[in-house]
Amino acid sequence: MLKSFLDWFKSEPETQEGNQQDNAQRAASALMVEVVLADTHFSEHEKEHLLETLKHQTGLTTQECVELVDIAQSEVDHATSLHQFTRHLNEVFNLDEKLKLIHTLWKIAYADGHLDKYEEHIIRRIADLLHLRHSEFIQMKLKAKDER
Repeated sequence: MLKSFLDWFKSEPETQEGNQQDNAQRAASALMVEVVLADTHFSEHEKEHLLETLKHQTGLTTQECVELVDIAQSEVDHATSLHQFTRHLNEVFNLDEKLKLIHTLWKIAYADGHLDKYEEHIIRRIADLLHLRHSEFIQMKLKAKDER
């Protein structure tokens, strides 16, 4: 399962066969990794929170999630666009699922107790690509901030 997940992570979502909802979860997981790597400081607490979230979202083991994060860290420098992930999510996710994803991204950004401007920027870009209103973006930010 990890190999297929990592193969998918490196390729375009449209080239993959299989369950649309499963691919949507993979795309959402890739965006979580992007947010955590947006700033230059990747704290241990952030990593633990990301691993738990990925584990919950994907059903992978902790070790498989660690491997995924390690590979994703090396892939971030080569990423050309968030669109390859958000395009698929727009096809599959309803509004509630998009809001839940943005809320999760905010929780990941706040995991280290500090919101970096680059984390906020990438979440803003993701929300825009998911066609969410600014008010929805702010609501999820405030909700995640209150839950810290």
